[in-house]
Amino acid sequence: MKIAFVFAGQGSQYLGMGKELSTTNQTFKSCFDEINQDGDLAKVCFEDEQRLNQTKDAQWAIYSISMATVKLLEQEGIKPEGCIGLSLGEYSAYACVGAMSIEEGVTLTKKRGALMQDTIEGTNSGMAAILSLDPLLIEEACREASDLGKVSVANYNAPDQIVITGEIPALEKAMDLCSKKGARRAIKLQVSGAFHSELLNPAKKDLRETLEKVNWQPCTVPVYSNVSGKVTDSLVDSLVNQLVSPVHFIEGIENMIDDGFDTFIEIGPKATCSSFIKKIASKKGVTVTTCNVEDEKSLAKTKETLQGGQA
Repeated sequence: MKIAFVFAGQGSQYLGMGKELSTTNQTFKSCFDEINQDGDLAKVCFEDEQRLNQTKDAQWAIYSISMATVKLLEQEGIKPEGCIGLSLGEYSAYACVGAMSIEEGVTLTKKRGALMQDTIEGTNSGMAAILSLDPLLIEEACREASDLGKVSVANYNAPDQIVITGEIPALEKAMDLCSKKGARRAIKLQVSGAFHSELLNPAKKDLRETLEKVNWQPCTVPVYSNVSGKVTDSLVDSLVNQLVSPVHFIEGIENMIDDGFDTFIEIGPKATCSSFIKKIASKKGVTVTTCNVEDEKSLAKTKETLQGGQA
């Protein structure tokens, strides 16, 4: 068994995330309370759904819940031999492996979320999920729609789910073209704008300056980058590029499977990444174990799985 931790990205949040563990698990509570000294984390996660669904607050809240869960798992003796995150989740992955402190990660994800929200608010843009269409055909549709504006692939999530991103006229044309090329569905997502697109280029400079203030340390175990799907030593460059580049989650998971990872524990709200991982593994013709930790029930199931059960 070779264990990887997988960290959720924005969109996985829900009101009440982490509430049960913050009252039932002392290790989780200690990390949560440390971040929640001014009460803001609890307010965002448990009380204020409007704030939780805004990019500038969703990102640091998801990161904080993820890191408290990491501490819980460490206390249980469960540690990863490698990590990967989906977009925002990559920041959790680097904090998990000691590349930065939890406190630095809170500062970073607050800054990243605010930069993304402020930059994208001035654009007429969005994102859409394209289901069950060859990625090459989706890329072709984006090129054909680019006469109406910027549109490109944002996330290679799973063999049957690719997310595109861009300005609304071009995005809608690309969605229509994907449907005509055989997509099962093209679904506009409820997001505030075109993430992982060049529309976020104006935020790169400020993000880089913030990243360069971090006291980066060597990773204790490898983290597979969203930009390349591979392990990188150029963390600042990779995270800056990730802001405006497609997330190569499929390639990252494929490389982890090739490197012997067979057990994936998803950390954070919900278990969205787990379904992606199962589909990626299935297409490769291999079987992997997936589980997640977000509350006491899923923690118990994960412990049982690691002791010899199946997810």
